Amino acid sequence: MLGLVCLPSLVGARVDTLRDTSEVYDAIIYGWRDCNSEITGENCLRYNGGAVAHMGVGKTAEDRESRVVFRLEGYGDSLPDSSEFLVYCHVEADTADRRVFLYPLLRQFFEGSENNYNLGDYPQPDSGVTWEHAYLDDGDRDSVCWSNPGGDYDSAYVCTTRVTGEGQWFVFKGFNRILNYWDSTGEAYGFILVNENAEPETTSRKTTKSSETGTMYAPMLLMYFADPPAFTSRRRRLIEEELCSSY
Repeated sequence: MLGLVCLPSLVGARVDTLRDTSEVYDAIIYGWRDCNSEITGENCLRYNGGAVAHMGVGKTAEDRESRVVFRLEGYGDSLPDSSEFLVYCHVEADTADRRVFLYPLLRQFFEGSENNYNLGDYPQPDSGVTWEHAYLDDGDRDSVCWSNPGGDYDSAYVCTTRVTGEGQWFVFKGFNRILNYWDSTGEAYGFILVNENAEPETTSRKTTKSSETGTMYAPMLLMYFADPPAFTSRRRRLIEEELCSSY
């Protein structure tokens, strides 16, 4: 089923969107052990989920939390008047509404290329970001640990959305708070999605589509300019105002 996204109308405005999946780096990180007994010493805390089509945020059981990290390569140096980040909810663990928070990361991560942990396919074990590592190399030769397992992020800068159902888009409004943060720090390391895990917390997970899904459901950033500057970044694609498109 196709979702319908109607972009807000701004008088005299244009919309700049990062839609190409090559500009979105994303991965799921798992906060528990016992991934697969086939791999000696391997556990979910050390497992990279950078090549998955679906990414879960929240819990499906006690002490089984997952989060999602993103990095956007397409954002340039022109701060928009407003911006939004959109994700497509594919499936939910229960029908309860869940608040999901978005925080800027304090350390750069690497996406990695491993497939979903329970598929039994390990093309490059330890290839990227995990719950414990911003980057985990095979053999730990040049691995970088998070200072705090589950991701290093600044909770003072946050935007949020309430996920209320599956098969539809959800919008993190006020993304300019993150862009302003990146401008002030000079470090656009990306951001992380964290579920509030409110009661019943053991069924809080909402699963979103990833950039590996393809352009139809890939996460995207929308930036609104009331008086558009000259766009010079090759990563940007200009869209006319008052666009209402089906994705």
